[in-house]
Amino acid sequence: MSFRKSLDNQVAEALNEQIKIEASAAFLYFSLASWANVRGLTGMASWFRGEAHGELTHMNLFVDYLNDRDYQAKFGTIEAPTCEWDSPIAAFDMVRTQEHVLLQRMSDLIDLADKHKDHLTHSFLTQFVPQQIADTAEADDVHDRLMLVGGDGHGLILIDQELGREAETEA
Repeated sequence: MSFRKSLDNQVAEALNEQIKIEASAAFLYFSLASWANVRGLTGMASWFRGEAHGELTHMNLFVDYLNDRDYQAKFGTIEAPTCEWDSPIAAFDMVRTQEHVLLQRMSDLIDLADKHKDHLTHSFLTQFVPQQIADTAEADDVHDRLMLVGGDGHGLILIDQELGREAETEA
């Protein structure tokens, strides 16, 4: 029996949709990076760029997985991301929302694999869960800290510097 026959079409379609979702998330992070950079928030911009590269890595893993299962990856059209935010708080509100959606999406994909008794896809998907939990928690944390400092420029600069240091260590 080939791998392809063991991968349900509904599961394959959902994984292809995830490729589009990961690409869309990457483009949003690149847009956020550009927005932050032109406002002098270079640490935040570096952090956003790192997140964009992470999403592209995830996209590549989904492509490879489908190819390994003898399915061709399909790349759907993605909409241009938002490019303006009123504040870093608003930007991280969007990041936080996106990360929560991605975490729920991963859970839904695992449920779909389980529904089809697709243990290989279940195993593949679980590798993303710890990172997605961490990304969601970090987005919540940065958003909450930005809310605490409010409009205080000194607090914003400290958070920006911290995100820049974090981006350097992850690069």
